[in-house]
Amino acid sequence: MHSKNDKMYFFLVLTAVLWGGNPVAVKSVLGEITPIMTVLIRYIGISAILLTIMFIKEGRHALPPKHQILPLILMGITGIVLNNGLQFIGLQYSTVVNCSLVAATTPAITAILAVLFLKETMNKKQWLGIFISLLGVIYLVAHGSMEIIKNLSFNKGDLLFLVSQASWAVYTLLGRRVMEDVSPMGVTAWAGFSGAIFMGIAALYEGVAAPSRLSYDTLLSLSYMIIGSGILAMNWWNTGVRVVGANRAAIFTNIIPLAAMALSVVLLHEHVGWHEIAGGIWIIFGVYLTTKKTRAVRTA
Repeated sequence: MHSKNDKMYFFLVLTAVLWGGNPVAVKSVLGEITPIMTVLIRYIGISAILLTIMFIKEGRHALPPKHQILPLILMGITGIVLNNGLQFIGLQYSTVVNCSLVAATTPAITAILAVLFLKETMNKKQWLGIFISLLGVIYLVAHGSMEIIKNLSFNKGDLLFLVSQASWAVYTLLGRRVMEDVSPMGVTAWAGFSGAIFMGIAALYEGVAAPSRLSYDTLLSLSYMIIGSGILAMNWWNTGVRVVGANRAAIFTNIIPLAAMALSVVLLHEHVGWHEIAGGIWIIFGVYLTTKKTRAVRTA
């Protein structure tokens, strides 16, 4: 079991790395496509590819059980519509720094909900790991400056960020239950299909038209968002939730800003100082504590 968990932790790290590269891809895409259309195209691509593979391999067995249809619809609403939509809207009123700080609450929110509703257990060392990782994220996005932290102001955009992260936590917990009957690939596909339908309704309501022509860079970025940070990352995430539990999987979301920082150095040649390195060490140590093998932790 431990070796299986270790392998899953590796794929959860890869998931965080792929999601960390998402801002670079999104920045390129949003120059030509609206946020609603970006999310719509992304999840049409994800669900279309996965459902095609599933129906070729499984035929009618690719259809989800009837009693899991409503949870999958709820996953589409929480994990795709609310998580993406509220984050985009929130950025119109608040800052990327605040968004990153609020996102760091996701592991704690998920762990609390998992303890309450899934009867997962957390020991003191794991709660300490979540707290240390949270401090690491705060230190990282503030670049080690207390002035930045002191001058933070919160508004309705930050409230939207919080609801967005809570929505992702609900998506994660719903996925744990749904994957008792549906494979991680099936969950990714059908939740994405559900989310795409609702995003399509939003696009029609807003009067957003499909783009007639896209640049090579935008097509490349969309491909990354569909294949890399979409199909691969979301499938590994759902698998991780099923294998190691929602609370342990959630702590890996704090690696995302660290991965984004590393990718910005490699791809955008941005500078990283000792403040960023220190924040990264905090995050990694917090993740280590939360995922450390112990007999005191079990899942229902």
